[in-house]
Amino acid sequence: MAHGRIQAALGKHHYAFIKKVGEGSFGAAILCQHDTDKERDTKAIVKMIDISRASKQEKDDALKESKVLASLKHPYIVRYRESFNEDGWLCIVMDYCEGGDLSGRIKNARQSSKIFPQDQVVRWFTQAILALKYIHDLHILHRDLKSGNFFLSKSGNIKMGDFGIAKVLECTAACAQTQIGTPYYLSPEICQGKNYAWSSDIWSMGCILYEMCARKVPFDAPDLKSLIHKITKEPAPEIPADYSVGVRNLGKELLDRDPNKRPPAAEILKRPVVQEMVRRMLDEVKGEAGEEEGDSKPPPPPAPTGGAAASGVAGPYGSNAGKYTKGELVEYYSETHGEWLPATVTAANDDGRVQLNVKPGVWISLEIQGAKVRPRQSAQAATPASGKPPPGGGSPAHRAPEKREGALQRQASRDGPAPPRGGGPGSSPARGPSADRARGRTPQGRAASPAGPAAGMPSARGNSRGRG
Repeated sequence: MAHGRIQAALGKHHYAFIKKVGEGSFGAAILCQHDTDKERDTKAIVKMIDISRASKQEKDDALKESKVLASLKHPYIVRYRESFNEDGWLCIVMDYCEGGDLSGRIKNARQSSKIFPQDQVVRWFTQAILALKYIHDLHILHRDLKSGNFFLSKSGNIKMGDFGIAKVLECTAACAQTQIGTPYYLSPEICQGKNYAWSSDIWSMGCILYEMCARKVPFDAPDLKSLIHKITKEPAPEIPADYSVGVRNLGKELLDRDPNKRPPAAEILKRPVVQEMVRRMLDEVKGEAGEEEGDSKPPPPPAPTGGAAASGVAGPYGSNAGKYTKGELVEYYSETHGEWLPATVTAANDDGRVQLNVKPGVWISLEIQGAKVRPRQSAQAATPASGKPPPGGGSPAHRAPEKREGALQRQASRDGPAPPRGGGPGSSPARGPSADRARGRTPQGRAASPAGPAAGMPSARGNSRGRG
C-alpha cells in the first residue's frame, strides 16, 4: 500500500495520516487524527481492508457487517465510529487505545520476570467476559479472541477489539461453519474440523486467562501439526499456584476439552471470584462521589431564593446548573473513567441540587453541576479523550459510551435462565422490527451481515499489535 495513496484516501474523509501501526494480509491499520478538530485529542485507528478484488455483493456484505459492528455500544468494547469504501479499501474507523494491547503488557511482564497481581488479572478478565457476554447475547461470535485483540484505555480498562472477522448469526443458528482463529487459541473442536460455536470463544478466553497468569500461552509448539496434537491430546496446563484456587479452577473449566462442559459467559460471571470483582467495580462507580461531594448525606435546607435561576455558577455548564428536573436525561463527567457517562436525574430539590442514577444517594451541588453535568447530547454527542471535561460540547466523532454501572448490572445481575453450557445464549432476543434493527437484523429475522468472515475477505489476523 503506497503511502501517498493511503494519505489521499484518508484525506477525502478528513483523516490525517500519523503512522502505520499494523499490517497483515488484510491490509493495514493506520493511526490518524480527525483533521476537523485538531484542538482536541481525536486520534483514531483506521483499519484499511483490501476489497479491490471482491465482488459487488462481497463489498456490500462487508460494509453491512461493519455497520453492525458500529452498533455495538459497551464500555469494554473498542468503539467503532464509522466505515466507508475508498479506492478499493473498506476503511473501518475505531477508537484509539493509548495503552497498547494486552499481549504487549504480558510480554513486558515476562521480560521483566514480574507477575500480574491477582486483582489485576481478575479485573481484566471480568471486563473481557462482560464484553463477551454482550456480543454473545447479540448472536455475535468474535472468532479471533487473543491477548493481542484486547486493548487498554488510558485509565487501564481492557477493551475487546478487532471484530474484522466477527459474524452476526441468524436467531435460529447455534453455530457457524467458518473456522477462523489464531492457532495458539484454537479450541480442540476447531482443530478437529468441527463447527465454531460460542464455547470456542470461551476456550480462547481460557487461554487468555492462563496467559495472563503464566505469561505464556498454554499450548505452544514449533509447527502447526505439533500444536494441534497438544491442543487435542495433551492435558491443559494448570494456572500457577501464585493465584487462588478460584482462579485456578476457573481456568480448568474454560480449558475443558469437552465444549459442552465449558460455562457460557453468563455462568462465568456468577463464579465467586468474578462476582466479587463485579461488585467491586460497581462500588467504584457508586463511590466516585464520596471523594468529590462527601458522604451520602441528606441535602442541606433549601436556599431561600431557590436554585432555579442559577446564573453566575462557575464552570463550562454553569448556565444549566440548578435547572435540571427529575427524569431529565443528562451526562456526568467521570474522573475515574475519563469519559462522559449517560445519566438520568433521579431527584431534584428546591435549592437546585440533584441526584443522578450513576451516583445513587449523592446530592450534587450547583458547583459540581457547573463543572461535570450537562444536558444529554444527541446521538452524535462528544466524549472527551482527555482527563478533563472539555470547555464546550466536543466533536461529533466522539459519542458518549454506555455507563459502566448500568452495563455491569444488566449483565451480571440480569434475571432469567443462563444459556446452555457450550451452546451460548439459549433463547432468541426480543423480536420485532425495532429489536431486530437494534441487533443489526431485518424485521424478517435475518442477520444483516455476510455468512462468513468480512464477506470472504482475508482474516484480520497478523501483525495487528498496538491498535484499537
